[in-house]
Amino acid sequence: MRGYGIRRFAGVALVSAVVVIAPPLAAEVLEEPIAVVGDRVILRSEWETQLALYAMQNKLDADSPAVRDTVGRALLEQMVNDQLILIQAERDTTLRLKDQEIDAALEDRLQELRRRFGSDDEYRAQLVKEGLSERDLRVRYRQDVQNQLLKQELIQRKLAEVAVTNGEVREFYNRYQDSLPVQPEAIKLAHILMPVEVSSSTVDSARTRLTVILQQVREGLDFAEAARRYSTDPSASAGGDIGWFGRGDMVGAFEEAAFALAPGQISGIVRSPMGWHLIQCLDRDGNRVHARHIILSLVPTLADSSAVKDRADSVANAVRGGADFCALAQEYSRDEESRKNCGELGWYPVGEMFPEFRAALRDAKSGDIVGPVSTPYGWHVLRVLDRRAEHRFDMAQDWDAIKQMARQDKTNRVVSDWIAEIRQQTYVDIRPITGTVSMGPETR
Repeated sequence: MRGYGIRRFAGVALVSAVVVIAPPLAAEVLEEPIAVVGDRVILRSEWETQLALYAMQNKLDADSPAVRDTVGRALLEQMVNDQLILIQAERDTTLRLKDQEIDAALEDRLQELRRRFGSDDEYRAQLVKEGLSERDLRVRYRQDVQNQLLKQELIQRKLAEVAVTNGEVREFYNRYQDSLPVQPEAIKLAHILMPVEVSSSTVDSARTRLTVILQQVREGLDFAEAARRYSTDPSASAGGDIGWFGRGDMVGAFEEAAFALAPGQISGIVRSPMGWHLIQCLDRDGNRVHARHIILSLVPTLADSSAVKDRADSVANAVRGGADFCALAQEYSRDEESRKNCGELGWYPVGEMFPEFRAALRDAKSGDIVGPVSTPYGWHVLRVLDRRAEHRFDMAQDWDAIKQMARQDKTNRVVSDWIAEIRQQTYVDIRPITGTVSMGPETR
């Protein structure tokens, strides 16, 4: 992930993230569509939620007629375009996604969501507050993650050959130089990221505790009571009951174990990315299972964090002593994208960094080694590659940034033309937004 630990997340309620990103379950709602794209609908509630979140993040009044008419229309157009791209991606039989890709992307999405909270306890408290479980999130996110991966793959193929010549870069700059924003104060960084992960001793300790719990259940302790006493999942309050689920709703190991059980049967100890589980099958109906579980989540301890900091200290001291930063980044960094480029992250506006980074880099000069610095992503060893003050875009100083903007401008035009072409071949009916005139059906 580019920019690991650099850009600061805005605080967003968990339910907002779920509703905005995840499509509603078809069985849950029967309500008014605001648009029809091919054979699928965009519900007015989805659009309202998108608009409300955008307004909140940009300090706008979502109930203002002007905002609903301008911003609301633009958001709805984007939602329609997303569906058009998805339809095209689903028609492309050469696009193939592996379950492992979807599971990995789903886990990344959920990890990102967890990082928006100050601690794992806050995250779980928010789950309880909103009546959700990890399973609920996975069910709601999985299809959306799969759709996003399909769209990304299709778009990447479409744009793989988009390039700009030096002449196009100069033409872009000459056309837009008066309207280009002022470049904020920025730092060009490289880093070595060492995430705080659960140690083997912590993993083993949790497994040992669950072994004791399993023995208590086998000796007569009611499974639901054991879940209420010991499970770290919000479902504990319901005796571990996670309801009905089908194939593809759960991560692989959990699902495999659950579907191997007969009603009433209890699994052995099962490992998933979230922790150690015991699973009890309550009922079966074809390819659906009703189950409850006990989970001991795997959360890094203070000792785990301290051990990683000690390793990061050693790496930082080695660099200060003359060791090659690039070689150490490729050996130790867990930021898979930046490590390929010697840990380089590129330029980042100082105002958009984590507060921890801003404080640590306040007086740093080009060439300095800073850290380790702690963020929600782990411990970072930073190398300052360059630094620049606030200024207006300049061809000599900002060629790479201007070239990227020129390529993005050309990319936007290519995508717009492509979407217009898809739209010519697809039924699109956009319903009226309150207080506006319908954009009408487009039937091709």
